[in-house]
Amino acid sequence: MKVFTLAVLLAIAIGTVGCTTSGHFVYVVGAGSNSVVALQQTPAGKLVALTAASATTDSVPVSIIVHPSGKFVYVANFAGNDVTLFATNSKGTLTVPKDLITTNPLGPFNVGTGPVVVAVTPGGQFLYALNGGSNSISAFSVDGSTGNLTAVSGSPFATATGPVSMAVSGNGKFLYVANPALHTVSGFTIASGGGLTAMTGSPFSAGSAPSWVAVDSGSKFLYVADVSANQILGFTIDAGSGTPTAISGSPFAAGAQPTSLAIDSNSGVLVAANRGSNNISVYSINSGSGALTQVSGSPFTTGTAPVFVAVDSTNRFVYVGDSGSNDIAAFSIVNGSVVSLSGSPFNISTAPAWIASQ
Repeated sequence: MKVFTLAVLLAIAIGTVGCTTSGHFVYVVGAGSNSVVALQQTPAGKLVALTAASATTDSVPVSIIVHPSGKFVYVANFAGNDVTLFATNSKGTLTVPKDLITTNPLGPFNVGTGPVVVAVTPGGQFLYALNGGSNSISAFSVDGSTGNLTAVSGSPFATATGPVSMAVSGNGKFLYVANPALHTVSGFTIASGGGLTAMTGSPFSAGSAPSWVAVDSGSKFLYVADVSANQILGFTIDAGSGTPTAISGSPFAAGAQPTSLAIDSNSGVLVAANRGSNNISVYSINSGSGALTQVSGSPFTTGTAPVFVAVDSTNRFVYVGDSGSNDIAAFSIVNGSVVSLSGSPFNISTAPAWIASQ
């Protein structure tokens, strides 16, 4: 045993032990290409294009999400008015699964007009597509074995005019939608069967042009990016009803035109992508009150016109989609702040609109 241990330690020391790949992948969609760009994430957070061909979607993919099981990927196609389903494998390759009986491809699944966001409950039981053109939410139950989608009773569910963003709470009980034209956020409770019911008092006032909604993993706080006022609004979430109440000190200053928000799974860090100032604002989250404080050095420079930000599945890295420079800026999360990765930004073949991590 002593010889084996020494051999392992020597191998680690000279770099012969330890994979160059992490088993984690990043998937990107953009309106400039009807496909999913698949990237390998190295242990250091760098992104490397997979040799396999990109997976084809329907027209104008704008949102992508990985199922909590890691087995499936779903894409909302704005012009196709549908959702594409892919199965994943250990190499990060995406393929369209087939019905076990008929062998026909599963999907695409029709939704409303102009879907702009696809989201799934944390347990993976339900999937929702926010339809910006038809002001509705299409709801589906998810088959955990095949990824197949079946419409929930009562779907689609009406929402306010011009919805652009949607988030599901970490406990799977609540769903929120940003309505910039109406200066509001709509709130819904999620029933055991996946149906949606508007919260009492919904929609709720939320700044001048709420463009993005995000909920922390503990389901305690709701944050809203106000793209025209250059600020982030914070709310506490009532554990029973889901009703949001403004946090003391809200709103919090951001960069120019904050368009996307991401929160790490520990609910300690919030990142805002500022499209108008080509940077990200990074905040620490007060665990008691939900108040935001910008960390030292914030904001941090990205590429041109960042429109999306994501914290990866390992909770160690931040990826920013730069739509003006067709690349992804990458940062590591260190002691509650971020540090730009060596080699960042990483060029891709499309203008990124959405990033998902497996």
